[in-house]
Amino acid sequence: MFVNDMARRSRPSVPAPAPAQPIELPSLRLALRVAELGSVAAAARESDLLPATATAAIRRLEAQLGAPLFARSTRALKATLEGAQFLERARHALALLDQGTAELHAPLTQVRGNLRLSVSTDLGLHVLRSMLDDFMRLHPQLQLELRVGDRVSDIGREPVDVAVRYGVPTSDEQIVRLMADNTAVLVASPAYLERAGTPRSVAELSMHHGIALRLSGRTGQVWTLVRRGETAEVAPRLRRATDNGLLARLWALDGHGIVLKSRLDVAADLLAGRLLRVLPEWESQAYPLTMVFARGTHLSARMRTLADFLRPRLQGLADSVSDGALRAVRHPPPV
Repeated sequence: MFVNDMARRSRPSVPAPAPAQPIELPSLRLALRVAELGSVAAAARESDLLPATATAAIRRLEAQLGAPLFARSTRALKATLEGAQFLERARHALALLDQGTAELHAPLTQVRGNLRLSVSTDLGLHVLRSMLDDFMRLHPQLQLELRVGDRVSDIGREPVDVAVRYGVPTSDEQIVRLMADNTAVLVASPAYLERAGTPRSVAELSMHHGIALRLSGRTGQVWTLVRRGETAEVAPRLRRATDNGLLARLWALDGHGIVLKSRLDVAADLLAGRLLRVLPEWESQAYPLTMVFARGTHLSARMRTLADFLRPRLQGLADSVSDGALRAVRHPPPV
């Protein structure tokens, strides 16, 4: 007797067998409502079921689990201790499942989640910053991660969702959406032009101090300009060079020379008269602003909505400094 008792004590406990069939989620949800309402009939009415059908579903679930969920009496229906513990865990599991399903479909319908955006330095800090602030106010469930730099990275390998860049990428692995028509223009501060004089021809540019912007492998030592189909290459006297577009613009504002800069980047300075166009009939070849996605990227609502939000604002800014618009802006000419 003693030996048999010891054998029983030393025998490892065997867990209850797992249900042979997957648990039916509708039956599980019904059981949760039964526990909340304390009545199979009330839960059945909510689900447009006959009481007998609901009862059969609960009994089928209990059979799958191998344990009763409810203690039944003629006056009340209450969850058993084990049933209450199981149903509480099931409630949390279903909540996680519902949350995951909602997040899976939310990108198609809602602007929420984390948006990782890459922008160039001057455009990001000087132009896009306030626009992105407005966008964030419109979409309070959105989180923004902004990567700022002038190095053109491989968006397919960088931890970003989308990049806003100048020029048209040549890679077939990218999806490109036009944000604004744009060119680069020659600009200088009124102080520099007053001191050094205003160039009257392309040839005179070689006698002026130039500020070189060296991006994407370009040295910036030669400016390629176009005028109504005519092309000219100019080599200014370069005393300053940088790979940072913001610094190039600041040097121009400080009066250190002439710079060939994106019209969008210098729009506010042109409108305020802090910078002036030099040889306004000449400009770069088309230098559009684009939004770039890696091919195969799921275009979520946050990316599509951002593109729709930015495009009219950026194109409007570009239009505000078109040649015609700038001619209507009167600034005192340099002496």
